[in-house]
Amino acid sequence: MEEPDIDVALVRRLLSSQMPQWANLPLRLVESIGTDNVMIRVGDSLVIRMPRTPGAAEGITKEQQLVPHLAPHLPVPVPVPVGVGEAAFGYPWQWSVHPWVPGRNPVPGIVDDHLAIQLADFVNSLRRIDTLGLRPQGSLHSYRADPIERRDSATRASIAACGDLLNGALTEVAWEKARHVIDYAGPAVWMHSDLHPGNILVSDCSLSAVIDWGGLALGDPAIDCLIAWTLLTPSTRHTFRLRVDVDDDTWTRGRAWALSIALVALPYYRDTNEQITIWAKHAIAQVIDDIRTEP
Repeated sequence: MEEPDIDVALVRRLLSSQMPQWANLPLRLVESIGTDNVMIRVGDSLVIRMPRTPGAAEGITKEQQLVPHLAPHLPVPVPVPVGVGEAAFGYPWQWSVHPWVPGRNPVPGIVDDHLAIQLADFVNSLRRIDTLGLRPQGSLHSYRADPIERRDSATRASIAACGDLLNGALTEVAWEKARHVIDYAGPAVWMHSDLHPGNILVSDCSLSAVIDWGGLALGDPAIDCLIAWTLLTPSTRHTFRLRVDVDDDTWTRGRAWALSIALVALPYYRDTNEQITIWAKHAIAQVIDDIRTEP
């Protein structure tokens, strides 16, 4: 309810006062299922991202400062900011101008081994990038790097809140098994922390970009294995697992996180965000399938 009003007229005023070289280009709002930022196309080659909440504004600042360091080391394009705007005309935060990256979001379950390999290579590359001596604190700490046991009460409450959206008893059994993992004790690594189909772009069946770096943090390499359950299938997940450079404990923590995040998202977005609901249901089904077929 407290989000600022963001429209094309505001963006035009901001550009005219701060970035006049782009002020006369056509502007149009981008339809997006994202929940943190409003996006506005600027001509054919640029897009503005404007945070809607203080937390999203913090994420924009991280993108501005750190994505330029990461981008040269990653195997696919990421949207490096090409302009930084300041608060003005009643809008309270910094905002960013990025290159527009063409592509489409992949559909959960409709993937092939080629994409699974590319995603594993992306995850491997990200976690090997120098952390510059930074520590997982402040804006670079994510709750998604905390022990999974801290998610137990919230996850169980969400299972109850799902009602007829899923088989509660079966899901309770899956969560009880999934949550028993060994906590991460290794060095903190870079993690995108929100690898789901909405933050992945594909073109001609190949990975073309990974977007939305507002959740960038330092922590557990398990978190970026989320994509194995939010997007992939049993066969493509096997391909991903063979390629991704993580041990078995990390893999099972990633599975537990995928299940918990999906279970919390499902009742929250069930009436407001159809795509996130679809992704959550896919992830829950994939984790349950994994657990039921384990020896």
